Amino acid sequence: MARTKQTGRRTAREVPPPLPCLSNYAEEDWFEEDSEKKAYSERLSRMHIIPPRYVGDGAIPEDKYPEFWRLIDVQGLCQFLLQREGYYPRFIAAAFASVVVDDKIGEDGQDTFHLSFMGRTFNFPLARVTEVWGLRNEGTTFRGGSNPHSEWSEFEKMDATRALRLDPASSGKYHISRMTTTHRLLLYVISHILMPRKSNHGSATEEDLILLWAMINERQISWPYLMAHKLVEYSHGKVNSALGLPHLWGKVFPLIPLDVSKEEFVASKPEFAITSKNIN
Repeated sequence: MARTKQTGRRTAREVPPPLPCLSNYAEEDWFEEDSEKKAYSERLSRMHIIPPRYVGDGAIPEDKYPEFWRLIDVQGLCQFLLQREGYYPRFIAAAFASVVVDDKIGEDGQDTFHLSFMGRTFNFPLARVTEVWGLRNEGTTFRGGSNPHSEWSEFEKMDATRALRLDPASSGKYHISRMTTTHRLLLYVISHILMPRKSNHGSATEEDLILLWAMINERQISWPYLMAHKLVEYSHGKVNSALGLPHLWGKVFPLIPLDVSKEEFVASKPEFAITSKNIN
């Protein structure tokens, strides 16, 4: 209910200000920093957007793949993998042009997520962002293709490749044809949904190996932290071929909040679903 305030002999209703609508502004007015404008116009606005994928209903039946779903449940990812999310394509590149994530996360899982639009910077605790993302805000805060945290110091790439039955390829990646069905399904989820890339889903990167090895050994991964930093990698050009995780932005926009009612929305499509057929 709207509040009222006394103004002399009259009572006026306090009307909340309208939400900023980016459609009312030219694209060059979305940014405050010249570097953001340049990143958007010269690189990000031209990059391919990877549509958000999801696990199709009943496509990977639990009775046939119980170990896959058990390991997914350990990570708290069941609902996240089933979400059919769309995205706002016009805003994706703009969001990537201005995002910053503080690398100051502590044992309590506190980190800060920054997003800038129209000269205003919006700060959220990572816990708030991940609440709307529907992820568990706990676990090992590892990111990238390295292993900086001492609690993972026992990880050895050679041990993992032997245990996962991987053969090295000339590219430096690893063939996955000899992996078990459960492990290939996990890897497929990593490379399509959690850490999406445009191509090369038939091989494993070093980052894939670390994540897969942790999941198999039931190590809780801080997926919110990892995904937030993956957004930064996209924005900084470390992932050059495409922009991923676009649906995560759609869940952040209401926190700003932005009016996206006039914007194009790409809804989820059946062809975005992954099934067990993808790895057979």
